[in-house]
Amino acid sequence: MIPGSSRISVSSDTPDMHRRVWLEALLLYGAAATGDFAYHLIDDLHTGDQAIEYADVAVAFSAALFWPLDLVAMALLAER
Repeated sequence: MIPGSSRISVSSDTPDMHRRVWLEALLLYGAAATGDFAYHLIDDLHTGDQAIEYADVAVAFSAALFWPLDLVAMALLAER
């Protein structure tokens, strides 16, 4: 065994593992954002005038980008 060879293999695996974890987190965030976007558009169809307008798409997109805050806001508004 060559001294130091185990450190080399571990250090080369670490960036790949971090990259994979970030990719999985980004994919989960994107899936949740897509679901939140669809939820807002469907909710607008059921509560509105049965048509999706430009403003509805803008609000749904904004909510989808910040869906964790959107969940908190919806919970706080439901308490009122």
